[in-house]
Amino acid sequence: MIFTVPWGLLTLLAIPAIIIIHLFRRRFPPRRVAGLFLWRSVRVVPESGGKRTKLPITRSLILECIGALALSLIIAGARIRPDAINEHLVILLDDSISMTATNARGESARDRAVKRALIEITKLRANSRVSLVESGDRPGLLLGPAALAIEAPEALKKWNPQAPHHSYALGLRLARELAGSTGRVMILSDAPPDLPGRQEVEGALWAAVGEAMPNVAITAAQRTVSPDEGTAAISLTLENFSNATAHRTLRVMAGSTAVLSREIDVPSGPVSLNLPLTTGLPAVQVELSHDALKLDDEAVLVEPHSRIVGIENRLPDGRGHDALAKAMSALSGVTQAQNADLIFEAAGENHKSGPPSEWHVGFGRPPSEILAPGEAKDFVGPFIPEKRHALLDGVTLAGVVWAGASPLAVGKVHPLVSAGDQPLIAVLADNTEKHFFFDLDLNRTNLIRAPDWPILISNLVEMRRKELPGPERWNYRVGEWIRIQLEQEPKGKLHFRCAGLDHDLPSSRSLEFVAPAPGGLLQVMEGDRTLFELGVNLLDRQEGDLRGAVTRDIGAFNGQATGLRTETGAALDPLFWFLLIIGAAAVLANWCFPEARRHA
Repeated sequence: MIFTVPWGLLTLLAIPAIIIIHLFRRRFPPRRVAGLFLWRSVRVVPESGGKRTKLPITRSLILECIGALALSLIIAGARIRPDAINEHLVILLDDSISMTATNARGESARDRAVKRALIEITKLRANSRVSLVESGDRPGLLLGPAALAIEAPEALKKWNPQAPHHSYALGLRLARELAGSTGRVMILSDAPPDLPGRQEVEGALWAAVGEAMPNVAITAAQRTVSPDEGTAAISLTLENFSNATAHRTLRVMAGSTAVLSREIDVPSGPVSLNLPLTTGLPAVQVELSHDALKLDDEAVLVEPHSRIVGIENRLPDGRGHDALAKAMSALSGVTQAQNADLIFEAAGENHKSGPPSEWHVGFGRPPSEILAPGEAKDFVGPFIPEKRHALLDGVTLAGVVWAGASPLAVGKVHPLVSAGDQPLIAVLADNTEKHFFFDLDLNRTNLIRAPDWPILISNLVEMRRKELPGPERWNYRVGEWIRIQLEQEPKGKLHFRCAGLDHDLPSSRSLEFVAPAPGGLLQVMEGDRTLFELGVNLLDRQEGDLRGAVTRDIGAFNGQATGLRTETGAALDPLFWFLLIIGAAAVLANWCFPEARRHA
């Protein structure tokens, strides 16, 4: 016998308490009277209390002690067996969207997977354990770990596959960790395992419950707008995953208003479509007449709004000024502005503070505050770049002669490109990404004629564009990162809504989160106010191709699985019920059948 709650044995002190009560209890002496009316004149006084008498071994005493002993052992968690070995089945559920594809009977692979899981669970013995794992880039637990098998049917009802195409590796690793060496692993999917050099998963049963079906999917979608021309368009890529031409109805809806409707024939393979659209429309929904997989027949597209970068060229007239003007003329999404977002100027003016929204890029001799003693020098390399910085993306500086570089004070700047210990391109150490210095004489260097020059200017513009208020893009695939810059610090609660999902966001000016599945119109909100509307779409070619789905079992369970050792609950231990019956019987017998006292 073991005790799961040893401190409960303190309740055994109730037994000596019962004995003491029986030793010292007060008793009324018997009195003989001729009639009850005479009893009124007699003073009812018990025999003096507190005197120890001979312990009466009565039935009441024995029953009370038995009841107290039984209840004390129950409270102490008395067990015959501390644990038991139960079967443990770990099921990895394929959470990809292709599991929702339905056949002509209206049955999906998800429905067949649930039926197959319930069949395996019903084969388990009583008190067996089940863990349900959902696959994905971030696998999660639908049930468990090691929950009772009777909980599995209710958990499977809540399973709704919505993930884009992903690897099963992480989910399988989690399932194996939960199963250990004593559990069994089962994978439920609509396709066979895609393993290099092998056809089955070692030590696991792969149950494929798919059905090969033809399908037409939207695999790419984009909405463009040309403000100068006042035109807009939708570009679509449809793919027919079958050998026969498919006839479909294509509609474009703006709310409840039909913008466009067209009957199209989609041959086998990919097809591109360009659909004209008027500007200024709200979010539109592109719909194909539904087939096996409904989620890839729809796309929500939001009209993009360009984030225009205002640029001001304050460089003095000369080769540098002209080269900068030429490089900016080749860029899109920029404009000349007085209150500019990005200002190019002589480096001597670059140290002056401006509004927080202004970025300054200085060329030439830096201001005296960051200069070190020494003469300006020319460098032909080798140059040491900080390759991970966005400014130097695609920049090589091959064949560049860096002319007129003045020595800079140590600790005043953070170098981005150096020649030995000489910084050539730098930012202020205490104000990163706001003041850039090109320690360079534009009238003597050949950088402005090198291929790296337009790349550097373009990188600067795009870095500034990312810091402007608004999202980087307006339409995304499921699983892509959405990055949004707010104009000011939020004052209310930030969250987003998409397809019935309401998710909280951190209270920050810079937001970054993953586009949720299954997609749709996503609203970024501050409290009850909508800040931005974005389109999130599946656009997953691999999930749309249902031709590889099969129905068959591959592999087998681990034959050496012994089962999971679990603690025996009170209701499963026979000693609990024995003590409960004995204790209850003793209490009821003492209550219902009092012992009659006899007097000599």
